[in-house]
Amino acid sequence: MRPTARVRQNPVLRTAAKLCHQYLKWFGNGSYKPARNGERWLLEGLGAEPIQTVLDVGANVGSWSLMAAELLPQATIYALEVVPDTAATLRDRVQGHNRIRPFALGLAAETGTLALRYNAVASTHATFTDYPHSWSGERIDCPVVRGDEFLAQQGISRVDFLKIDVEGAEHLVLQGFDEALRRGRIRFVQFEYGLVNILTHFLLRDFYELFRRYGYMVGKIYPDYVEFRDYKLRDEDFLGPNYLACRTGDQALHHLRARFP
Repeated sequence: MRPTARVRQNPVLRTAAKLCHQYLKWFGNGSYKPARNGERWLLEGLGAEPIQTVLDVGANVGSWSLMAAELLPQATIYALEVVPDTAATLRDRVQGHNRIRPFALGLAAETGTLALRYNAVASTHATFTDYPHSWSGERIDCPVVRGDEFLAQQGISRVDFLKIDVEGAEHLVLQGFDEALRRGRIRFVQFEYGLVNILTHFLLRDFYELFRRYGYMVGKIYPDYVEFRDYKLRDEDFLGPNYLACRTGDQALHHLRARFP
């Protein structure tokens, strides 16, 4: 059977194609729910590691930071949220959690301000891109600083876990950590990759190349393991959501990888 116009307009076959698409999304772990997509599993697996300093860049209202504080008992979490109104909500939510330190600040390649498109009813989707959301939003200028500068300001010599969820600005955050990455002062980096990377023109291949230069391996996070693998063009699926970069030879690699009988 060929995909002719009649075939493609057949309602049964169109339904079958949609089901196949949903299956591939499920099989590729396209979920953004931390309890199901491996984010929580990853933190649980690192609970026995000496994780003391965590940066949550793009903390929004603090849900991931609260989860990290629960699962990483030794960690101090620096929760950074760039949108002022959202940062105020973050501060209120983590009040009383002594190991979570909120900041109304973002990280980027250069210190200054970054113009974001923002809508209060969809705060998790604030972005510096022109992503075609159904809402128009407003443009706001938000304060940002280079990651290396933030570490110096806070007296942080080592980051054990860096989580980045900034709606397409992940590569800008990483560029601001050039010195820390070059010197091996960041152990793990969790970052997002998805449809927004079509707009930024910073592809999964670019993430692989960036981390390779600094001596890191990259793998996709699944519900119970991280699939570290060499980059192939077919991996450029924009499915999302989370990948992990880890220093080559890190002792944690053996229990992050899948072990099959």
